[in-house]
Amino acid sequence: MPRPNRLDVVIVVAVALIANFVYFRFSAGDFYFPDSATYLAPARSMLAGAGFLGPDGKPDPIRTPGYPLLLVLFGARPLPVLALQHLANAALAASIYIFLLRRTASRAMALTASLLFAVDVPTIHYANKILTETLFTVVLYVIFVMTLQRRYLPLIAALCGVLTMVRPIALFWCVPIAIVLAISRVPLRQLVALVLIALVLPLAWAMRNKAHAGVFTVSSIGSINLLNHRAAGALAIEDAGDDFYKDLADEQSGLQEDADDWIQKQLHIPDAQELPVAVRAKYYGRYALGIIAQHKLALVQLTLSGALVNLTDSDWEAVAIESPVSPELLRLFFGAVPAIILTFAVIGILALWRRDRVLSLLVGLTLVYFIGLASGSEAESRFRVPVMPQMMIAAAAGVLAVRRGVA
Repeated sequence: MPRPNRLDVVIVVAVALIANFVYFRFSAGDFYFPDSATYLAPARSMLAGAGFLGPDGKPDPIRTPGYPLLLVLFGARPLPVLALQHLANAALAASIYIFLLRRTASRAMALTASLLFAVDVPTIHYANKILTETLFTVVLYVIFVMTLQRRYLPLIAALCGVLTMVRPIALFWCVPIAIVLAISRVPLRQLVALVLIALVLPLAWAMRNKAHAGVFTVSSIGSINLLNHRAAGALAIEDAGDDFYKDLADEQSGLQEDADDWIQKQLHIPDAQELPVAVRAKYYGRYALGIIAQHKLALVQLTLSGALVNLTDSDWEAVAIESPVSPELLRLFFGAVPAIILTFAVIGILALWRRDRVLSLLVGLTLVYFIGLASGSEAESRFRVPVMPQMMIAAAAGVLAVRRGVA
């Protein structure tokens, strides 16, 4: 097993630190996103000893406690949390280098992947926000590496539960992990135990939501998104207008009213908006499924276009706000880079399949799972950030495959 080159590690860490903290320094205090308040509110509530309460002062059934607990550790103050997130990016870059060098014995591949990750703009941009992306990326990457090592399966399972507590989208990621481990000939009883352990924390949180919000769910966000971003998105796709987002806003407004009317008839109540959020969301999910069942092809189109946005959106506008460089140049540059990375990543997954099928399969399943589940009308560059380590590993493999082919 080759030993990491100290100079390489220093270079990777230095590049990552410079890129992250230069962005941090010149971001003009732009540390918040619309979702930031929904993480800060329960953190401040816990600090005040009032429990896990949302911005409305009621038990929150939408957010899970993983990220708010991190905020609690720092007194819900943004600056130390953001500094930690930027440091985590540098640590991830170094970890990618060390992992790939040991796994592939290729210094070129290790340096390529780690340096690509070190300067990835969406990764740096969202580390500069009070958002779950960086914490989620770190935990996801730790599980990814441990799975490939096929050791400490109970810890892998427990971390899968922790990952879901950071973002509920990870609830079923234990299934792709079990598939990869099964191919690696891990016994079935160990795989069953892994899945069951991975569900302990999510089930406990669902019981909490049942007790405090009236619905057995890890998070109500999935049902809300099903209405606002899947059903409404599918209808907006069918509208085929010149402005998708205007059509989307119209469909969201119309579906909201229709769903509320349906709830009122189902429950014989005068105003659905008076129901608790979790209860209302449960019915929104049911209503959305009925809409989606009638527009399956539009949903497929929406999912494919959403996946493309997730994979190639550059978020160049956010960089343009902080940069003196011409917006047109930024748009051209940042628009081209994600497409190039994606192209090399696809080549890399195919190249890895010939010499390291387990790595290729886990990278591919990870990308498909997290990109696919976030592929609706809400798609943006933010949703590929958690899988950027895997994307850069695949892209580096693609770069080497192309170079060998040309040579």
